[in-house]
Amino acid sequence: MKYQPVPLIAVGTDFKAGTGDNTDTTVNATLNYQFGVPLKDQLDPDKVSAAHSLMGSRHDFVERNNFIVLEYKEKDPLDVTLWLKADAMNEHPECVIKDTPEEAIGLEKCKWTINALVNHHYKIVAASWQAKNNAARTLVMPVIKENKSLTEGNNNHWNLVLPVWQYSSDKAEQGKLNTWRVRLALKDEKGNRQNSGVVEITVQQDRKIELIVNNIANVPEENNHSHEASAQADGVDGVVMDLDITDSFGDNTDRNGNVLPQDNLNPQLFDANDKKVTLTNNPCTTETPCVFIAKQDKEKGTVTLSSTLPGRPTFRWKAKAAPYDDSNYVDVTFLGADIGGLNAFIYRVGAAKSVNLIGNKEPLPLNSRYRFVLWRDANKDGVFQLSEKLTDEEMKQYDYQWEFTGHSVNGNTGAQANTTNVDIEIPATNKEAAAKFSAQVTDGVQGYGLQVNYSKT
Repeated sequence: MKYQPVPLIAVGTDFKAGTGDNTDTTVNATLNYQFGVPLKDQLDPDKVSAAHSLMGSRHDFVERNNFIVLEYKEKDPLDVTLWLKADAMNEHPECVIKDTPEEAIGLEKCKWTINALVNHHYKIVAASWQAKNNAARTLVMPVIKENKSLTEGNNNHWNLVLPVWQYSSDKAEQGKLNTWRVRLALKDEKGNRQNSGVVEITVQQDRKIELIVNNIANVPEENNHSHEASAQADGVDGVVMDLDITDSFGDNTDRNGNVLPQDNLNPQLFDANDKKVTLTNNPCTTETPCVFIAKQDKEKGTVTLSSTLPGRPTFRWKAKAAPYDDSNYVDVTFLGADIGGLNAFIYRVGAAKSVNLIGNKEPLPLNSRYRFVLWRDANKDGVFQLSEKLTDEEMKQYDYQWEFTGHSVNGNTGAQANTTNVDIEIPATNKEAAAKFSAQVTDGVQGYGLQVNYSKT
């Protein structure tokens, strides 16, 4: 019960009855002083009704409900999250190029794991991989058995070995051929369906091509890594050239053990000066000598070269085949009859004795000058004498070019002699040799062989 005689004062009584004889009676008085309202108005009984109106309650304290109401959202009955991770047990960890939960970029045969976090209220009855692109080429995803493979939580892992990389002359098409965007689709026994986010998998390559040469009579069944070969320059004997493709780690097979494909390759020969070598398919006679393609075996992927060139020319060649880097160099020598009964002679200028260095296996001294001459064995004793060499006027009828053969002491190739029709001078230091002959500073031209290709003009 509440009684308010004037707006300023209000009295009231509360009575509470409990169980048994328990009761509680309280009497209270309230002083309702309103700032800004004249005191006479607050003591005026006629103003009581106005104080109880909406206008009169504008000075009352606000009573708030301080109960906190939390928003409730029902949890999805089925949820799946997919992510990628490179396998820590990769034999060659450098095969991993990019490794993020959403994207995997690696070399062919590199290993990855596909992982899933699965939350479900009901039994999962169907699970499958869905490709968002590259439907024309199968990635061969791991098999999922919904009753055995999938578990609640994040303990869902599948192993994946990246497939063989495929080549296309069209860059955009090549990217599509080697990229997959996949997701995991689930369905439970209540018909609820859920798809994971999409992850992207890209395969790249770092293949190497090796040029191999063997005499036609000594071609092995398997790659013997031979980079030097010779044949008689009779138009019949020949040198067989083969191209071997391996991945960046020296293996020539894909993840299934199949030999890496060589389809769509168009290898071309280049000389030591990086100039394209063009060979005819028609046999040449001794009247019009040349090096020609004697046979092409498309099934084996080999090419047989023959020659009718006189002298003993040695050719240094390499192969180019898009999209790979250049191959190693090979040295091919055609052994022909001497030109007009002439013999070749290479010797070190200033040596105590002029010794023919052709066929000599001893290392050649640095800081030396070497000379090439042609000579006639006038007295038929097989021994070179300075009086038997051609005169300077006779030598002008011949062109000759110096070349480095084989490898340096560190296994490098590619040094270029850049010397024609004059003596060749080998510097004293590796740095000087590297600058002069485009060699590596680490070893200069040490370890290389030295030869001369010559022909009559």
